[in-house]
Amino acid sequence: MEAIIVILIAIAVGVSGQLAYLFIVDQEIVRASKGKIKELQKELKQVKPGDPRFKEIYSQMMSENGKVMKQSLKPTFVTFVPFIIVFLLMSSFFSYVPIAQGTSIQSIISGPVNGTLSFTNNCLAINDSSNLTLVSTNLPQTFPAIFKSGTCTAVLLQNGQAYNASLSSIIGSTAAETTYKVGNLSLSLAANPLVIVNLPFSVPLIGDQLNWFWTYLIITLISGITLNRIFIHYKLVA
Repeated sequence: MEAIIVILIAIAVGVSGQLAYLFIVDQEIVRASKGKIKELQKELKQVKPGDPRFKEIYSQMMSENGKVMKQSLKPTFVTFVPFIIVFLLMSSFFSYVPIAQGTSIQSIISGPVNGTLSFTNNCLAINDSSNLTLVSTNLPQTFPAIFKSGTCTAVLLQNGQAYNASLSSIIGSTAAETTYKVGNLSLSLAANPLVIVNLPFSVPLIGDQLNWFWTYLIITLISGITLNRIFIHYKLVA
């Protein structure tokens, strides 16, 4: 479902960007300027750099380029804020898999602790155990963890004193890492990165898995370029 939503949003963004270019840009001005630029380029090839006409022709060409650039930037002023909002919302919802019962996640334990960490009703298993004996864990230690129940409380027994913290709010969380304090112990639970597409091959710098960002970027570019080519074919845009 997440993959379908990301792909649909990416297509919508790519298409809306091209539609903004079609309806906001004055295509007649762009066509006239591009035609003028081609003529000036031909003239410029026949004039030597030392010729007084060279600077005049070059200035005219830059002026026409400025007109094209000015028109091309118009859609950006309309689409920039909505696109940024969409991007930020997607980064919030699609960066990590919501933590759920039965799904393996990572736990990070740290703190100067000498005691026993357990979980009510064996609701959470860390390193395949619901009872861990901890000895001076000053440095962070990472263990695989899995929730067996949504209602969960961590209990630290140390020097005859019991400390506890409810972990129930973590179920459904898409935060990169959520940290709970249990006495002087820190227990962090990290959600898994969301993979949208598994590729049959590896891509340099990306690997063989696409997260929401790469999926969004690639689909947006493909949909935008495709629609732009259709507009050019039917002479709807310059």
